[in-house]
Amino acid sequence: MAAELGSIPLKSRRAIEAELAARIYFAALPRLGEAAALEILNAAMDEAAREAGRAFSAQAPGGVPSLEHFSGVLRLWQAGGALDIEDVRNTPDRLEFRVTRCGYMEMYAEMGLPKPLHATLSCRRDAAFAEGYSPKLALERPATISEGSPACLFVFRWKD
Repeated sequence: MAAELGSIPLKSRRAIEAELAARIYFAALPRLGEAAALEILNAAMDEAAREAGRAFSAQAPGGVPSLEHFSGVLRLWQAGGALDIEDVRNTPDRLEFRVTRCGYMEMYAEMGLPKPLHATLSCRRDAAFAEGYSPKLALERPATISEGSPACLFVFRWKD
């Protein structure tokens, strides 16, 4: 179902998606209420992220996903100044890092999007992306900027 969008910078793509998602959310809100409108948006974002994870996995050498290949996603996530990432630690079964500035949260605030949409449009994608990449990959994230933390803490674990 996905069109070839690889030529569009990720941050620009997220802005376009956020504008459309917000329109859908605000259209659904008076009919369904906040909880149901967010539930629909969450389901759509999760599936889009899983699909993106599967597409990234297909690019792994020999078509075999690995944590080593997955760690290359950090370059994509940082492109265009979208994220500031520090303290990267990469071992054979674990990838850890901190996001100290999130351009997506800044962009959504500039767009005037309500706070509940910020995490839906960005943060929740990460676990679904990992799930789509490989069933061996899991994300632990105890804190996010969207929840008021000064940094997002990421721990991806590879389970053999």
